[in-house]
Amino acid sequence: MKSRRMTGKAIWRSGTAAMLALVAASGAAASGAAAAGIAAAASPMPPGAFNPPTSGLVLTRTLSRGLPDGKIITTRRDYEVRISRIGEGYRVDGALIDVAVDAPPSLAGLAEIERRRPDAGLFPIYLDASGSIVSKREDVPGTAVGQAVTLVSQRIGSSGLAALDMLQAQAFVAQLRSNAAHSNWPSDVFRPALGRRSEVHRLELADAADGEVTIVMEGQGPGPAGRVAAIDRIVTTDLGGDRRVTRERWQISRAPAAIDR
Repeated sequence: MKSRRMTGKAIWRSGTAAMLALVAASGAAASGAAAAGIAAAASPMPPGAFNPPTSGLVLTRTLSRGLPDGKIITTRRDYEVRISRIGEGYRVDGALIDVAVDAPPSLAGLAEIERRRPDAGLFPIYLDASGSIVSKREDVPGTAVGQAVTLVSQRIGSSGLAALDMLQAQAFVAQLRSNAAHSNWPSDVFRPALGRRSEVHRLELADAADGEVTIVMEGQGPGPAGRVAAIDRIVTTDLGGDRRVTRERWQISRAPAAIDR
């Protein structure tokens, strides 16, 4: 029987590396709530009661992923959100208000699909009394992601596409899929645990002695331009010396109109 283990290069070429990073992130102590709606292990929360603004908030999620040639794809999605009290916890409702995608010209068609993706199914999100995510709706990849997969398959089957562009297209679709799944949002997005924390997950590779995924999280409090809170997650995947970095930032800010009041 053929071994199920893959070489480091084969993993990158198949687009599986991005999924490995996603799986590792989902196992982190600061990951989003489990599918059953039970909160992940709690992170230390800032002192004092959770008392969020109930209106005039914008949640911005920025995702940057490296491509095989060293270039970066960056996607920023802005949501208008409202937090309301429900029982002992909170409910977060929101709507997508803006999308920006920065990608190489060879992936312009895929970037446009990502810009048009409605991102339905994310809200509502439920928080416990401390402001930590306890459950959220599962977002099933929609038609737009399916269109992107089809486009990549067509490109890969075309003799006119360079090998590097094929790899870029595969990496871009991996990002689309992780966007659709929301990459297991950290449970403390709405009230970040302040400071820096990290963890390392070892990987077993067929062609290298070492493989690992390192996850670094850093939470921040109020800041400039009306920022209420922010949390950064950096996932570094190293497969036999082939190193890729994914950077994510969730930032909650007061909308400009709310700041002016």
